Amino acid sequence: MLELAAGVTLFIGACMYAVNMQTFLDQGISAAGRMTQEQHAGVTTVEMMNEDRNLTYKGSEVLFTLREVQTNVYDMSVDGIRFSSGSNPEELDLSIIDMSARYGVQYLRGTNGEVDSIQFVKVR
Repeated sequence: MLELAAGVTLFIGACMYAVNMQTFLDQGISAAGRMTQEQHAGVTTVEMMNEDRNLTYKGSEVLFTLREVQTNVYDMSVDGIRFSSGSNPEELDLSIIDMSARYGVQYLRGTNGEVDSIQFVKVR
């Protein structure tokens, strides 16, 4: 009976310690987020080309944009390969996206003016 009581006490103590550590880490992350929130307000992620002011994306930005496909927002295509709305980017073959290349973008809009599809094409 004493062994059972000791085991239960150790288990409850370990659980309480884990909850305390989780709370401590959550408070630290929240404090760091509050401190840096205003410092990065002017960061731009999309660069414009100087020549003719056409909007282009880096390969990494195209990969980041694929997250919107998962949330059923719209369909995308990259160099003719279609990524359907609602598909999981983790399960797709993303090797077609060249990280060092620049991609031009074309937004296809529906009759209501909202973006239905985005097409990325590698700029040569």
